[in-house]
Amino acid sequence: MALGKTLRTELDEIKAELARMREAHTAQESEATTGAAGGLHAQIAELNQLVQDMLENAEETITEHPVATVAGALALGIVIGRLTAH
Repeated sequence: MALGKTLRTELDEIKAELARMREAHTAQESEATTGAAGGLHAQIAELNQLVQDMLENAEETITEHPVATVAGALALGIVIGRLTAH
């Protein structure tokens, strides 16, 4: 009968240890998912800032050189028109 109790005790300890390991694994997965999402949000924010900087730079260039901008747009339009006409 003592052997039965010892086995039961060991099985209960193993079950408890497995439960702790499962909880720790779940917590690690949750942290990894949160970290990945945070990294993705940071990359999106960085990309958004880069696009904003490029738009501001383009706006400044257009304001400083309006004639060259219109001439460039006209030339680009002619090239695209000729490429799509054939």
